[in-house]
Amino acid sequence: MVWGGVALRLPALGIRDSRPPVREANACGRLSALAAFRFGRAVGLSPRAAILALALVAGCRAAPPQPQAGSPHRVVSLAPNLTEIAFAVGAGSSLVGVSEYSDYPEAARAIPRVGGLEVSAERVASLLPDLVLASHDGNARGPVLALEAAGIPVLAVQGGSLDAVLAGIRTVGERLGRGKEGERLAAELSRRLEAVRTRSAGRGRVRALLLVWPDPPQAAGRGTFLDDVLTTAGADNVAAPSRGWPVISAEFLATQPVDVLVVPDSAATRQVWGRAFASGALSRGAIAKARTVRLPESALTRPGPRVFDALEQLERELAR
Repeated sequence: MVWGGVALRLPALGIRDSRPPVREANACGRLSALAAFRFGRAVGLSPRAAILALALVAGCRAAPPQPQAGSPHRVVSLAPNLTEIAFAVGAGSSLVGVSEYSDYPEAARAIPRVGGLEVSAERVASLLPDLVLASHDGNARGPVLALEAAGIPVLAVQGGSLDAVLAGIRTVGERLGRGKEGERLAAELSRRLEAVRTRSAGRGRVRALLLVWPDPPQAAGRGTFLDDVLTTAGADNVAAPSRGWPVISAEFLATQPVDVLVVPDSAATRQVWGRAFASGALSRGAIAKARTVRLPESALTRPGPRVFDALEQLERELAR
């Protein structure tokens, strides 16, 4: 499932940042390497075998990779939160390709798309990027490894907590030649985060559940950045016993005491949430008695600068 541009129920990718190689012409070519990967998958090779074949083809450069001087001028973002970070640090003009769900800020809508969760590695390579920004947990592993094997530098950014979001902003800013801007933005967001922590620490805590999808009901569990949002705002996450993004049973929703139900709100998903509240899993039992807090979906569900807006809004709601 893809929710808000974030892939759910996926393991950590373990992608490591690669040093950018010299972008020189060679007999094999970047696109032919990606074609080898695509062919290998088409004829039934496992992803591991196809990636190995791609790496062998891509490895026939005349010269070994060397660090590339200067900041990247052609950047592709594979996740909407990374697109937002690039714009927020003042590097939006360097983006030549973005993921399907990149719709903020408005200028991002005009940038060519490279796919959703399953990005097209060939499409990315055709844009001749100096750097690809990938989500450590939100992007499918195969295309990202294919890009790395083809010699395209990839920066994989963590986003599993609010502190990780701040670190990601600093890292992306530095890599895009906007280190001062990234540090300035992260410092301001960090001050806002600490202010929320201070305010919420002085109040009693409420039992809350944050659902990211209603049918089947899927929650933010322990170890996710949305669990961090809940607990920082002053709630105890009733889904915390489960790690990641657990699917919640109807029995749990009907019997588990919940004071506040937090849901993402957008025009595109409002109808499906409406059905869940009217006649679905959210219409019966204990969960139907919970106070519902709706927060803007794209701000809440993306581990980028705007999640701190959602955090502050949630903290205010929980203080009522």
